[in-house]
Amino acid sequence: MSIDDAPSQPIETKIDVLIIGAGPAGVMAADMFARYTAQGLTCRIIDKRSAKLDNGQADGLNCRTLEIFESLGFVESIEKEGSRMSEINFWNPCPETGRLVRTGKIPDTIPGLSRFQQTILHQGRIEAHLIADAAKHSNGAIIPERGVLPEALEIDESLLSDPSAYPIKVTLRHLSEEESNPDGLTQNGATRSGLFRSSLVSAEEEEKLYKKKEQAVKREIVSAKYVIGCDGAHSWTRRTLGIKMIGEQTSELRLGSTRRCPHHQLPDIRARCAIHSANAGSVMVIPQERDLVRLYIQLPVQVKPGEYLDRSKVTPESILATARAILHPYTLDTELIEWFTGYHIGQRLTESFTPNNRVFLAGDACHTHSPKAGQGMNTSMQDTFNLAWKIGHVVTGLAKPELLETYSLERQVVAKTLIDFDTKFSKLFSGKPASKDDLDEGVSLSEFKDVFATGNLFAAGMSISYAGNLIVARPDGTSSIKSRPELASKLAVGERFFSAQVVNVASATPDQLTTRMLTNGAFRILVFAGNVAEEKAMKKLEKLAEYLDGEESVVSKYTPKGRSRSSVIDVITIHSSDRLALELYDFPQPSIFPSNDPHTAYKKVYVDAPSYHRGDGKAYEAYGISKEEGAIVVVRPDQYVALITSLDDTATLDAYFSQFLVPAAQGSPAKDIRLLSPPDWSKVEKVELSHSFAVKEREPAEENAAVV
Repeated sequence: MSIDDAPSQPIETKIDVLIIGAGPAGVMAADMFARYTAQGLTCRIIDKRSAKLDNGQADGLNCRTLEIFESLGFVESIEKEGSRMSEINFWNPCPETGRLVRTGKIPDTIPGLSRFQQTILHQGRIEAHLIADAAKHSNGAIIPERGVLPEALEIDESLLSDPSAYPIKVTLRHLSEEESNPDGLTQNGATRSGLFRSSLVSAEEEEKLYKKKEQAVKREIVSAKYVIGCDGAHSWTRRTLGIKMIGEQTSELRLGSTRRCPHHQLPDIRARCAIHSANAGSVMVIPQERDLVRLYIQLPVQVKPGEYLDRSKVTPESILATARAILHPYTLDTELIEWFTGYHIGQRLTESFTPNNRVFLAGDACHTHSPKAGQGMNTSMQDTFNLAWKIGHVVTGLAKPELLETYSLERQVVAKTLIDFDTKFSKLFSGKPASKDDLDEGVSLSEFKDVFATGNLFAAGMSISYAGNLIVARPDGTSSIKSRPELASKLAVGERFFSAQVVNVASATPDQLTTRMLTNGAFRILVFAGNVAEEKAMKKLEKLAEYLDGEESVVSKYTPKGRSRSSVIDVITIHSSDRLALELYDFPQPSIFPSNDPHTAYKKVYVDAPSYHRGDGKAYEAYGISKEEGAIVVVRPDQYVALITSLDDTATLDAYFSQFLVPAAQGSPAKDIRLLSPPDWSKVEKVELSHSFAVKEREPAEENAAVV
């Protein structure tokens, strides 16, 4: 039913998950939920803006985000489109002359930290990839519904403890095309302004942009099990829940950001640069795709704390003039300024990420900061990458609702760490350089370089370490379930599982281990079996296989009827024997080598050994695992190490999974999450546009039938 055909009374519908906001956090959540639609999960994603983002906004993808995109299956497309960052250059005023000079070079990404290095691609293209992937995995069921504004949210607290209930009611207003295209969206010649999306617009001003008429033409009431507010720094969801943001909203500094095709004398224009001038401010240079360059510029404009800048003062001309003053004596000219914006500097964090584990906040809705450290979009997407699989497991009956408590426990600490880092980094970036005559005032440029270098690990997304909780069996945690970290001394429980090269036993081809761990909702039990050419090691593996094959194993107990045995808990074996010492059929069946399942059998067993063309990955050495003793490593669906234990400690496996998984009911069969081939881009874009102004027509089950 389209909006035009809808009755005058509100339509009432039911949905498992409603996502409010189709920015990076929202579309990442949608892509994750798309993988659960085959199991019956229903999801909608709405956004008040009628047009998808096609320019500007965020652009930096750190190493961890690229690893996530690899797990989703489209990192190659991102890397092909984007611009890789290899080096950062520091430019500072000469103490004697004041003239800009290059004072240092360091790698932009720490070598060896990841197989990926920081890449630049503007937010609109990143969102397009995630939207296309969600459409592909949901067969078109999950795509952004644009021009839809939430107006009211009610929570029936008496239903919160019932996992099958729909305790949240959200009233949606379907906007006209005029309402869903705010004035700031219009173009000024070839230059597009991003000011209407920026923090220079107050929440009240933003609401007025989307409510040009007193009464909506069409309304809808959605009952949902879960709601995720991904609706930005002025989050309607957060304000409706009464959750406060803690921290400073403004300072005296403002930044402008442009995307331009430059004519420039600066020799480092195709490398990332941090430039401090003596008196005119600072600029960050970010080379982008299509030979464009983005400049983050400190503008010489001041306002009082709590007030909003007159946006008419932020123009392409004023930004360009400031950039020229900072870069003097180097010249700067441009044929085109493609996009520009301005924003407040400020670091704020919500007091809560969720009031009841039914309505969640993610991304800028719960943490805001400056864009200079390049963490906003990355952290936002990683928020919902953490959350969505947990909701997916609960909605589809795989996990207990208690699993959802771990989202706030894990991600709120990450956001606090980001705020602290950004506060220090922003102060150093925006401050005036200390002069040789007055070293007590201003910014120490050597300190800025040191902070940037030491913060590189955090900026790459690699320093996240989750504390012990229901799904993180840290040895120092409060739970009685403890990992044995000495068995894999170079892996850290609660941190991301990094990749190492192994060789597929069936084909002799080298693979990165994480490429065998694509995002499909499954936990992985990685069995590092050691040298199974020796009888002692093989006996140990056979005993483990006997357990895994049994009816009371974690694989048997938690796999729903009708689904493959690798769909919930996937067992992957990596041995360290000579590759030619054993045949594939020498391994225990079916848990280690499921020869009766041709779809998965030949991707179950790997060896840590030299390959013909890519050398020796030395995975056991990389992970700190003894080839004599071996180890079991449990990896969560979001690729974080959950548990490390010995090959014979099946009791710990039982205890770990029993905390949060639900034993499978012997009822109706369930479908596996499918991993599909890359999408036809042209078709996906057309599908998205065709739904921009319409409620998607559905044929719901009886309990979800529309009620007029």
